[in-house]
Amino acid sequence: MGANHTDGDMTDENQATAPVGEGESFGSWLRSQREVRQVELETISQSSKVNIRYLEALEQDRFDLLPAAIFVKGFLREYARIVGLDPDEVLNSFLAASAQDDLEGGIENSGKRSPRFPFGRTGVVVLVVAAILALLVWRFFPGPDGEGAEDMEPMAPPITEEAPPPPPPESLPEQALRVTLEFRATSWVDVHSDGERTVSELRVQGESLTVTADEEIRLKLRNADAAAIEVNGEPFEYDAGDDEEIVIPATEADVPP
Repeated sequence: MGANHTDGDMTDENQATAPVGEGESFGSWLRSQREVRQVELETISQSSKVNIRYLEALEQDRFDLLPAAIFVKGFLREYARIVGLDPDEVLNSFLAASAQDDLEGGIENSGKRSPRFPFGRTGVVVLVVAAILALLVWRFFPGPDGEGAEDMEPMAPPITEEAPPPPPPESLPEQALRVTLEFRATSWVDVHSDGERTVSELRVQGESLTVTADEEIRLKLRNADAAAIEVNGEPFEYDAGDDEEIVIPATEADVPP
């Protein structure tokens, strides 16, 4: 594992952050800054609570694998803080790299133009419409000798099939304790069920999360006011602050799941 850095060390190292070199990608620059300070990705992930796959995507310039920009900016600030880089410089370098990536993607797509037609698009449309009209006239209106007309048969009603019923929602194991969190703001959430970590991820406004346990659930919210909690369908009041542990024992569950 890499060397641990304190907040005091971060301030000194921020002053020595090397800029992105010419011809060097943002991801390779970010990785080299981390490696020269001997910090492992696992260390950054554990300290910042950012999923390691997002950190790997940043170092590989895989911006298409990243979530919304507001979250990426938070990831980069945590990364810079732990490694010892200037957060503003890291963000500016990322924005420049992502803008260049978008520009190159637009240029590449613009080169894939559709083939030109000798009459232009309007001419092709006119020809197609004229051909369809001529076919309809020949098919349904007989000429002087009766040729070209066809007996019109009534159209059979379309056969409709009933859509299969949707699959039942995935049910959680029936245990003594069932805790539901309804998120009204963005927050990182960390959950332990019966001593085992079951959830450690970012949740956004409008999402919900349900976890179960036999004896006890312990959880932390980075934003303590971000979620409303229910225990077995009943509101659960808590007064914990940000990143403070909320303990919910099975004795709180007066109503069976």
